[in-house]
Amino acid sequence: MMGDFANKRALVTGAGRGIGRAIALALAEGGADVILAARSVDELQSVAAEVTALGRTAHVVPTDLGDQAAVEALAAQALELGGIDVLVSNAAFSPPPSSLLDLDMDTWRRTFAVNTGAALILIKALAGDMTRRPGANIVIVSSIRGLGGTPWGGAYGSSKAALNQMIRTLACELGPQGLRINGVLPGPVLTAMTTEFLPDNKALFDYYGDIAPIKGWTMAEDMVGPALFLAGPGARKVHGHLLVVDGGLSAINQDAFPPPDALLG
Repeated sequence: MMGDFANKRALVTGAGRGIGRAIALALAEGGADVILAARSVDELQSVAAEVTALGRTAHVVPTDLGDQAAVEALAAQALELGGIDVLVSNAAFSPPPSSLLDLDMDTWRRTFAVNTGAALILIKALAGDMTRRPGANIVIVSSIRGLGGTPWGGAYGSSKAALNQMIRTLACELGPQGLRINGVLPGPVLTAMTTEFLPDNKALFDYYGDIAPIKGWTMAEDMVGPALFLAGPGARKVHGHLLVVDGGLSAINQDAFPPPDALLG
């Protein structure tokens, strides 16, 4: 995939760490200049330095993806810089575990604003320009949590289910204009966001890491190949697809929630 993105410009949200960082660096290795968006300036600047070291240009745009005006400003800046060939909407918010009945509505709204709304706002603002750029396309990082019920993670799972539906609907609407859109659906991935919700409990940590048929934690770098395939010229007829990357977890009709009571004691 080296050179597949030469002379292209990509926008990656949630680019400061984890999956977003890994994809942004891979796009730069493939020849793209990258616009990096997330809330943490320090993390973005660190990734920007890595992009620069690869010989590509990085633009740091600190953005709260849950703020509509901030997301619209991000899109406007991307257009001012010359437009976008690859949009990777990756930013996500996962609230603390809670049953849906106990969840406050402000948390519900923020989860949907970041996980679903930000992607739609960016696409609404950028799609017109992207349809005029040969090969331009959109990759949405969603989750297998949007494929089934998610006890104690209902806000996150519901937002990802909406995102999966949005990807397929936009595929119907954008395809005739020549603009591709696809989704990558990770299972549990060992990132900072994941470990924030795992207590200092090795048994529980190992349980989540080995729940899938392919044992061992999925890493952020495991998302790079699928994402770049979808964004690259080899996937020119792949459209409206939800590419699951979960070590086979969804294949066995088993989820990681809730963990066995014996591991919670």
